[in-house]
Amino acid sequence: MREKFWNFLILARPFQWHKNIFVFAPIFFAFSFETQKLMKVFLAFLSFVLISSSVYSINDVIDFERDRLHPTKRNRPVASLKVSKNEALIFALFLLLISLIISYISSTLPIIILYFLLNILYSLFLKGAEPLGIFSVAFGFVLRVIAGGLSAKITPSSWLITSTFFISLFISSMKREAEEGEHSKIYEHIGVISATLTIIFYTLYIVLERKSFFLLISIIPVMFGIIRYYIISEERKGKDPSLLIIDYQILISVFLWILIFVLHTIFPQLEIY
Repeated sequence: MREKFWNFLILARPFQWHKNIFVFAPIFFAFSFETQKLMKVFLAFLSFVLISSSVYSINDVIDFERDRLHPTKRNRPVASLKVSKNEALIFALFLLLISLIISYISSTLPIIILYFLLNILYSLFLKGAEPLGIFSVAFGFVLRVIAGGLSAKITPSSWLITSTFFISLFISSMKREAEEGEHSKIYEHIGVISATLTIIFYTLYIVLERKSFFLLISIIPVMFGIIRYYIISEERKGKDPSLLIIDYQILISVFLWILIFVLHTIFPQLEIY
């Protein structure tokens, strides 16, 4: 029983749940942390955790034959027959229903449905059909930001939406290149272009919308994190890229980036007028 539980937990891929923190972006940039808003956004986050795990389960059923031939993916619960296809689909349906209920409470039901349909479309048709594949993955992160705004009743900035799309496209393309190894350079080119656009749109956000000289400092950890991600993705070509983001230098840059925004909010006198 305990082994079965762990197999279902692995099937849900909890190591991928960190992607859903994009839901918190609107309240972070608005620096609006009222208890009610936080609760609604947390429910939106939970809804995305459940729906993404549901999608992973369905995807493992769809990719069953392919995964069984893969050197590492063959160890996944469905591919290794530790969880049957029917069990995985029932598990996915259960997670889907709970996610839909929670999304209704958090006012994000349309976004969750759209996210689910987008990912099923990706699993069936768009995976490997580039650039549609990685563009659909990047759009999934944009949906997370929109959902966070809906749940908190905060309209995300157009600059935040564009920056989110391009940073997600960068991450997705570099992860894909790591998976492909030396077989394709197109993902690296897409990654470089999207990284450049991320920095440009983020800078425009700081200058044009926030109108802040102090927050310009935050561009440094953003650029550092992007460069560091590029370096480690190049080092891991042909290897499992799923944990690329868990790197202490990237985590430090994220911490410094958050710290700069917190300091700017707490100590407005730091701003140069």
